[in-house]
Amino acid sequence: MLSGTISYAQTGRLVVTVKGINTTKGGELATALFTKDNFPKTGQQVKGIYSPVTADQMQVVFEQVPVGTYAVAVYQDIDSDHKLKTNLVGYPTEPLGFSRDARIRLGPPSFSDAALSIAADQTVTTTVTLR
Repeated sequence: MLSGTISYAQTGRLVVTVKGINTTKGGELATALFTKDNFPKTGQQVKGIYSPVTADQMQVVFEQVPVGTYAVAVYQDIDSDHKLKTNLVGYPTEPLGFSRDARIRLGPPSFSDAALSIAADQTVTTTVTLR
């Protein structure tokens, strides 16, 4: 007789509602999920999703997110080059926003201002308004 244990990773689901999308500029929504250690470092996201712009408000869904605390950053990649455009001093020139609608002041918000806790078998929702 064989016996064994099966291990299932504990995951949840995150639904991000993005508002303030400029449909006339088109492009894609770049939505990224970050942990505290890498927030919001380009290319160091835990998961990322690119979605073609189709409406002024869209939902992006992250499935099977491991239990933990995360923050979301979203920008409208108008030219679809997968790079956030900035001006000479580093201020973003493409619409940008963060989970929990955390405000951008002299730089990105703190991780704690944008943080979301994902629990096992739960769906968490957040709103991001692009500015």
